[in-house]
Amino acid sequence: MQSRGLALITGIAGFAGSFLAEELVAAGFTVCGTRLRGESTENLARIRRRLGIRVLDVRSREACARVLSDIRPEIIFHLAAFSDVGASFADPGLVMQVNFGGTLHLLEAVRQSKKTAGSLRAFINVASSDMYGRVSPAQLPLAEGQPLQPVSPYAISKAAADFLCATYHHAYGLPIIRVRAFNHAGPRQRPGFVIPDLAGRIARLELRAGRRILKTGNLAARRDFTDVRDVARAYRLIAQQGKAGEIYHIGSGKTVSIQKVARLLCGLARRPVSVVQDAGLTRPVEVPVLQADITKLKKLGWQPTISLTQTLSDTLDYYRSRV
Repeated sequence: MQSRGLALITGIAGFAGSFLAEELVAAGFTVCGTRLRGESTENLARIRRRLGIRVLDVRSREACARVLSDIRPEIIFHLAAFSDVGASFADPGLVMQVNFGGTLHLLEAVRQSKKTAGSLRAFINVASSDMYGRVSPAQLPLAEGQPLQPVSPYAISKAAADFLCATYHHAYGLPIIRVRAFNHAGPRQRPGFVIPDLAGRIARLELRAGRRILKTGNLAARRDFTDVRDVARAYRLIAQQGKAGEIYHIGSGKTVSIQKVARLLCGLARRPVSVVQDAGLTRPVEVPVLQADITKLKKLGWQPTISLTQTLSDTLDYYRSRV
């Protein structure tokens, strides 16, 4: 089968990156990717032999230029990021170096190389719904034109990178498409996010005798969750059919409380588990609710297909296999 094009995924060995790699390989793309030195490629086990993988720290401008010059991708999916919102408060400088600086280095590598820019059909920059910050119920669901009000170092860094991409598209004509992904989950997602944190604790609690208590942070927060496999499909579709200069939301268009997520996971547990809120697990600043308006993405022919219950079940099974 003839290749549909050469795609480069930064952060290919991570959670969403690995599922995107599987999606692109299945769709007939030639896929290359970058990972950090020493980073495991366990997530890529199913397709590792079909990938070209380079070591890259996006904080190095020279390394970014070298990798893009060598590969000359037709599509770039920029997923490499410091993505732990809670941990971003501990080292905001590092977050800015990776999320803003890394994006700048990649964009400059494209802009300064006529060969790289000449071969590029789309640069998909993946940002986050956290950039919207604290919004009122009247503003929901959030459309792409909603003003950004980031309230964490992570969200600030992603907003800065998002604005940078807009500038490089308008100033230099680079084929950049900005994607703002709402919460996504599924197997392989590492701890530090609500669903894998809860699923991992339940998997460990199932092995214990006696009373099993699941401690959680803010149960009242409401989020728009999508399965990572549906998200990977959306990334591919946006790259193939999206318009340069545009912004696309990826989400389910629905909200669910963390309390309900915890209750559903406990319902999937093999032994009874009780939920208790722990104030020590809350963040310095919480965003009460996020919900996506996905009208633009639906016009490209995308719909979420995997239910939240299936996502939770698959994630719990993944963590059971690891405890």
